[in-house]
Amino acid sequence: MDDRGGGLIGSIAGLLVLLALLLFAVQSLIALFARSAVTDAAYEGARQVAGARIEHDDLRSVVLARQQAERTVRSHLGRFGEQISLDWSGSSPDTISLTVHARPPGFLWDALRGTGTEPIARTVRVRVERPR
Repeated sequence: MDDRGGGLIGSIAGLLVLLALLLFAVQSLIALFARSAVTDAAYEGARQVAGARIEHDDLRSVVLARQQAERTVRSHLGRFGEQISLDWSGSSPDTISLTVHARPPGFLWDALRGTGTEPIARTVRVRVERPR
């Protein structure tokens, strides 16, 4: 019996398993980085609106600050910022609340990713700064 080429099949199988694990690891790291970046951008946007430079008794000032903060959040996230939705509905006179909803990015086709990736939903609450 001739065993020439028998190691090739085992090597290819091992290489495919290694590539699959590497693909899973990279996809997981991209999703973790996206969640971290969304949290940071949401905090920056909420902090910008809650700052002492804004007259929080004037609704127009707050609306303009929110619009500027939305531009800031989207610019922090780059192209990924075009796909997010922002929700300020949890805010109160003393607390600014920003919820960011996004679909985590990935480089796999949707058929390969499946439903395993949960959508990103981050809520950040920042107390309103009031000058004394």
